[in-house]
Amino acid sequence: MDIIRPKKAAKESNKPKGPQVEEESLREHAQRELLNPSENLTMSTSMVTGVLGMPAPGSRHAPEFDSWNLEELKEFLEEFEELAKRCRLTTREKAKIVVKYVDRETRRFWTRLEGYGDDYAKLKKKITGAYSKNFLEDEPAMTELIKLVKKSAKGTIKDKEDLDTYYRKFRNIAADLVEKEIINKRQQDKYFWKGLP
Repeated sequence: MDIIRPKKAAKESNKPKGPQVEEESLREHAQRELLNPSENLTMSTSMVTGVLGMPAPGSRHAPEFDSWNLEELKEFLEEFEELAKRCRLTTREKAKIVVKYVDRETRRFWTRLEGYGDDYAKLKKKITGAYSKNFLEDEPAMTELIKLVKKSAKGTIKDKEDLDTYYRKFRNIAADLVEKEIINKRQQDKYFWKGLP
């Protein structure tokens, strides 16, 4: 009996006691953190997926689209899709969050397109169709309708003749867009009224 106790007591006496235990474990923890930072970083970044993993609009890594530079649309959509893929967004999430990376006017337009908030493939098709220069050969696109509405809203309608001219031009462009299902009748009416000063 006496032999067992002293051995056990000797083992216990070799362990540091009190603050030394804490200090040593903190030191070991710090060394692990400093020696393997990439391992810890990989774990923390790989866990952020979904909508929370997407960059904040306006941040350095966020995709941007300027509706005045239509040539950038394809590049913008590719960049957005790459980020969405890395963050494992669903088609519904992509269809809802893509509008966060565009200006307010473009956002209002895109949120009215078929597929918004529901189906990214449909929404993308409507977006690219709306901004294409030509549907077939000489058919006007959404950009022409927006230009007409903006120009008219600045006060180009002074009399009945100007109103008739605006109506004819608007009708020709808008009818094609409705037929191609880029906009619906309700949206057509909203755009028409926006063009009146």
